[in-house]
Amino acid sequence: MDGLTRVRHAIERKPMDRVPRYDAFWEDTLTEWGRQGLPADAEPDVFFDWDIRMMHVDASMRREQKVLQADDAFIVFQDRAGYTVRKMVGKSRALEWLDHATKDKAAWEDLKPGFAFDPNDAARVDGKSYFAHMDPYPTWDEAKRLFDGLRATGKAIALGVYGPWEATWRHRGYSTLMMDLAMDPAWVREMAETQVELVIACLRHCIDLDMKPDALFLIDDLASTRALLFSPDMWRDVYKPFYARYGRFLHDNAIWFWLHSCGNCLDLIPDFIDCGLEVLQPLQAAAGLDVRTLKQQYGDDLTLWGNIDVRKLSGTPAECEAEIRDKLTVAKQGGGYMYHSDHSIPPEVSFDRYRWILELLDQYGAY
Repeated sequence: MDGLTRVRHAIERKPMDRVPRYDAFWEDTLTEWGRQGLPADAEPDVFFDWDIRMMHVDASMRREQKVLQADDAFIVFQDRAGYTVRKMVGKSRALEWLDHATKDKAAWEDLKPGFAFDPNDAARVDGKSYFAHMDPYPTWDEAKRLFDGLRATGKAIALGVYGPWEATWRHRGYSTLMMDLAMDPAWVREMAETQVELVIACLRHCIDLDMKPDALFLIDDLASTRALLFSPDMWRDVYKPFYARYGRFLHDNAIWFWLHSCGNCLDLIPDFIDCGLEVLQPLQAAAGLDVRTLKQQYGDDLTLWGNIDVRKLSGTPAECEAEIRDKLTVAKQGGGYMYHSDHSIPPEVSFDRYRWILELLDQYGAY
């Protein structure tokens, strides 16, 4: 059974050989694993034979991308998505947000044309993540060759892109956009709609080029570990219509609708389902989510992807095995579950431990 079939059967609740798998890693995890035996030229997706391959959409204003300062410890760069950030070199840790391009409505009017889709411009799809994408984007012909290469692997192909909340605060500012939601929701809708329509235009172009993905993977962190970042009613008023817009378009074009949202987003799960969402990830255990409970509540309507607590994966062998055994045994029943850690694998999980984790997935994820 190839990866695409395995993922399809999980979502459609059909028989399969084992639970589908995909995972994410902190940048410094892969650096450390290189010292522990991971081949220097290894691509994690290929090395671990994941069932999913990711491509990424640049749904930004295409501001000039440039490095402003760099040394052995830190890099400061201006990103095409409209922010300036200070980042540790070689590590996935907290970022220092230094500036955001949309200072006010006048600045927005100057920046807004950058969200227009131009099929004659460089491709807005690449195999590299949109985050810190320092290289030029490929041509559409080059992007198509990348896509065709992934399609030939037999894996499910997902296009990752910022959601309407995440994309907007990147260029407007986190706390500033929070205030906008309260004081000027009409402007927030305008900014969100501009980015959403760019994503849909990009998807239409991909379909025209015969590079239709299997899934759109929306990256939209809507919650902290305790609760939503804003009230459910505020999300429903401002952002739910855009989720529903995605849901209609994706359903009409036979593309799955997947969402990554860290934190405790439990209050919005019925709304996600109402908008046509089919897969929710990463189900952060540190935020109080438990796939066994979610399976009982939403297992008929939503495929659950993740929830394997990274704190347990780096704990004692007994804790690690119990985390995988106890959750997969329940979550895999009847389909509707895919493996992922509950966020990203940290360097505290050794390379040898992770290879053992894959053995545990073979054991407890089999049907």
